Amino acid sequence: MSNHGNPTQKFTGRKLTPSASRRKFLLGTGAVAVTGTLGTRNAKAHGDYGNRVVGYYPAWAGNYSPGDVPYDKITHLNYAFLEPRSDGTVVVGDSSEKSLLSDLSNYDDTDTVFILSISSGWYSGKFSDAASTATRRQRFAKTAVDIMERYGFDGLDLDWEYPDGTIRASDPHNFTLLLEECRKELDSRFGSWTHLTMAGSPNPNIVDDAYEVGTISNYLDHVNVMTYDYHGDWSNDTNFNAPFDSPPEDPDGQQSWNTTNHMEHWASKSIAKDKLVMGMPFYGRSYSGVAPTNDGLFNSFTSSTSETYYNIVQNIKPQSDYEYHWHPDAKVPWLYSTVENTFISYDNVRSISNKSNYVKNNGFGGAMCWELSQDPSNTLIEEMHSALHS
Repeated sequence: MSNHGNPTQKFTGRKLTPSASRRKFLLGTGAVAVTGTLGTRNAKAHGDYGNRVVGYYPAWAGNYSPGDVPYDKITHLNYAFLEPRSDGTVVVGDSSEKSLLSDLSNYDDTDTVFILSISSGWYSGKFSDAASTATRRQRFAKTAVDIMERYGFDGLDLDWEYPDGTIRASDPHNFTLLLEECRKELDSRFGSWTHLTMAGSPNPNIVDDAYEVGTISNYLDHVNVMTYDYHGDWSNDTNFNAPFDSPPEDPDGQQSWNTTNHMEHWASKSIAKDKLVMGMPFYGRSYSGVAPTNDGLFNSFTSSTSETYYNIVQNIKPQSDYEYHWHPDAKVPWLYSTVENTFISYDNVRSISNKSNYVKNNGFGGAMCWELSQDPSNTLIEEMHSALHS
């Protein structure tokens, strides 16, 4: 349950009747009818989702269509992305994205929360501009909720990377004010059953600088912590994309640079632990020009790129020159080819299961993936669901 509003009130929302489509109801009646009638229905409270399974669905999903999503295995579907303009207006992309949103809005699944995620890319300045004045924040909230209403979605997700003061010194507080404005707009037009979430950095330095955690937690249903991209083409040597724990032999000595330590850092803040959702990547990092020492791990490289889980397991791993390895501390696999001199770090069923069990056993709020179309077989999301809900 979200802390915004009266903590004792009964939340109203999605599940209207066992056979009714929440989405069609929203589209057909509008905000006044929704706010006025849902209180007597079979509603799911925010906290009733148990261990969340959050899947991002990108506008560029390609052949992975809305019909391929395993709605019975996810609690939340985040459409990525809407975009903010500097004047605060939130917009949908081109006509193909509008068509995709329309397709998603037709899916009659009353147990899955559909959320619109808003992003402007890394340090673009647009989020900073949009949040910089009260007028722009109000415009942001209104236009975002307008789109949410148009397509019958259940809430908003803000992916500002990052409000740490790099663009404007006032960004951390302006982000708080922006979340507050979105919460007010959602509550006033639909009621407190609607959802408001954010994507948060795992980096403790950014967490400490960017987020007024004790305040924003009052407006948020949960935080999707992006616990991945720990190493890549910016790194000194080959390493793991999303290590569970840090390898003690890491030559860079980054013993705290791992997913579990960063989840615990978030948990040390003034936010309920069950509002923290652990991110898991459905892609890996491939490094070229890597020497065979230590089976490619912790070596220099010439270039790096990302690889989807699908491509790794379907096309790369089956090649005879790629050897599979598992690290006992990082608890993630890697592949190395002595022929290609290529090192690949990724997550698989075993590592996703381990991370999901960690989430479940330590009182966190669930798991999130970036992103669904990178595993069109739905193998990883099904494993995530199984581990969290068994």
